[in-house]
Amino acid sequence: MAFDQAQRARQNSYQDTVIHFINKDKGHILTVSDDQAFCTQLRLTLARELGLADAGCLTLLTGPSQLVRRLRELESAYPVILLFLERALAGQDQSLLVKHLHQTFPGLKIIILTTEVPRERLLLLHELGADNVIAKPVSANTLIEKMAFTIRPQSRIGKAIDLARALLEQKKYAETLDACAKILALKPGSAAAYLLMGDAYRETGAYDKARTAYETAASGADLYLAPLQRLAELYEATGDKARLKECLERLDALSPLNVDRKVSLGSVNLELGNTEKAEEYFDKAVVQMQHDALDGLSALSGRIADIYTDRDPGKAEKYLRNSLEIKEKYLSRNDIALFNRLGLSLRRQGRWQDAVTEYRRALKLAPDDANLYYNLGMALAEGRDFPQAKAHMLKALELNPQLPRTGATIAFNCGAVFLQTGDRARAAGFFRQALEQEPDFKAAQEGLARSGG
Repeated sequence: MAFDQAQRARQNSYQDTVIHFINKDKGHILTVSDDQAFCTQLRLTLARELGLADAGCLTLLTGPSQLVRRLRELESAYPVILLFLERALAGQDQSLLVKHLHQTFPGLKIIILTTEVPRERLLLLHELGADNVIAKPVSANTLIEKMAFTIRPQSRIGKAIDLARALLEQKKYAETLDACAKILALKPGSAAAYLLMGDAYRETGAYDKARTAYETAASGADLYLAPLQRLAELYEATGDKARLKECLERLDALSPLNVDRKVSLGSVNLELGNTEKAEEYFDKAVVQMQHDALDGLSALSGRIADIYTDRDPGKAEKYLRNSLEIKEKYLSRNDIALFNRLGLSLRRQGRWQDAVTEYRRALKLAPDDANLYYNLGMALAEGRDFPQAKAHMLKALELNPQLPRTGATIAFNCGAVFLQTGDRARAAGFFRQALEQEPDFKAAQEGLARSGG
């Protein structure tokens, strides 16, 4: 009970932060997303959960083409803007746009919208200027919490860090150091406090103290890139190429997708006479750029395939295969969705054997993906190979026992396959799960009756 009360108090605090941002700070929310479901959820969350029904607090854009112009218009009317931006739009990764926005609009708060994404990509987004990341789908409470933490710190330590940062911006360096000392008294080893101390020392020319502070910050937070970035800037400014190289290498190991840093590593190695190492980093930069470009082309083909999915499965197949061929050398488990979509397109054409081939190809990339085993089972069931279909359904359920509860249709399909193999008891259980999620599911009602449930 006490936990529930504390949780409610926190949620109320998050709600108050967002309401204050709109009503008192005169803030504005701008969203650039082609995900209609998210845009609707955001609008309803603001209106129903926070009472912010005024359409004037929210601007929705479906693409980035007008974003910069719209931001310039909004910043003249609103002191602070919170931006929701899709990580990928129209098949194009928006990482470079994040970097441009961070440099052009320093006060802009940026929340990236994405589905599951590798850690390296998230680190790059944070490095380029993203303040927060939301993995969709997201609940209303989590959405409010993410907005609140992005708008302003929600803890005592966070507020103290904000104060020290404000003093630094006002060039009150002695006061900044005092504020950092108070933070360290509250939280010994705070990486954020040491980072701000380093900034204050650097601004006053105390480079040795700045270096020590940055190194302390870096040692206290393995995935906190900012201290290493500051160290790199310091070594660049003081001409310490050897330490600059070491620092850039540490950053590259943590966040390996940053093309500009690979170019910097090539440059500093060249200056130090490491010609082979320099060429290696330059080559890596080119390969990464090619990889990013291929990702964009692949996503574009996938987007065209989506347009054809319901109208012409054959054309959808063509573009999905093109998407996979473009990325052939770089295929990974992050591309499983493409295989699933290709398999569905093939099954809609009645080509279940070809779908089985593609699902098995995908399983080499992700042998522990429950959805792949489920889809493989469905393809085999369409070919009336029910024993094999059941075997793959069992593997899917072993990997994810909650799979039937993710949708009534999935539960029903599991029941149908088990019923075809004579496993009536377990089939009945799946039909019941389907009906729990969708009580009027007629086919599930009939399946339950046939299974003797």
